[in-house]
Amino acid sequence: MNTKPYKLVNYHSHTIYCFHAFNTAEEMILKAIEEGYELIGFSEHAPLGVHRKFRLNFDTLEEYLNEMKILKQKYKKQIKVLIGLECEYHQCRYDFYKAFYDNPDIDYLIFGNHNIGDPFKSVVWNQYTCDFDKYYEQAQMACESKLFSCFAHPDIIYRYYPKQWDKSCEKLAKKIIDLSIKYDMPLGFNLNGLSIKQNSMQYPADNFWLMVAKSKAKVIIENDAHEISTLNKELFDRAYQLIKKWKLDKNLVFKLKIKHD
Repeated sequence: MNTKPYKLVNYHSHTIYCFHAFNTAEEMILKAIEEGYELIGFSEHAPLGVHRKFRLNFDTLEEYLNEMKILKQKYKKQIKVLIGLECEYHQCRYDFYKAFYDNPDIDYLIFGNHNIGDPFKSVVWNQYTCDFDKYYEQAQMACESKLFSCFAHPDIIYRYYPKQWDKSCEKLAKKIIDLSIKYDMPLGFNLNGLSIKQNSMQYPADNFWLMVAKSKAKVIIENDAHEISTLNKELFDRAYQLIKKWKLDKNLVFKLKIKHD
């Protein structure tokens, strides 16, 4: 019986298919079962229009989906397994992302805004260019598309900001929070970031979430698991204690919109 003030669910997991995670999908599922999760969702980094490192490629997409379908059935009596993708949203390429959304084997998409630029046009695709306007523009297009169930690590860009929190950071945070509320897009409180956090600007970024706590934006805890250790329930509990400290617990949700719901 769950006596915790939260549900152990995770819609954000990665596997060896993305070339920067360390466990197979089955190993992740078995760890989630061991830790008492009710649900584990796989959101592998979606292929792009050109070959990229650190994500699925089109020639492995079908293999990924087929394996996930087998595992979903194999473990259905022990845990709910969902199949998703984590996508950027570049240059209004709605049809490209809509094709993923329309795939009957994919349960949901999450929006992960990692990079500035258009990888369809250039090899220059810079994660470390801290362009707040471009970051927001891509987030706005993603929300307007209504293809995505949540905004993963919305505060990740502050990790690359060369200064401390200032008015520019605050302005971007307000705009993201307003987007979240307008489009009913939960914001992801990221456990992977929490596991490596060294200062207040790294995600989960302190001031960003203190602003969220004063709003009606929804928040979902996301493991962003790249290895089985990130599914540890002690890390989840650590996140919840920080969420309580920041008075974010009233914003929490534990269910995302899934296509077939």
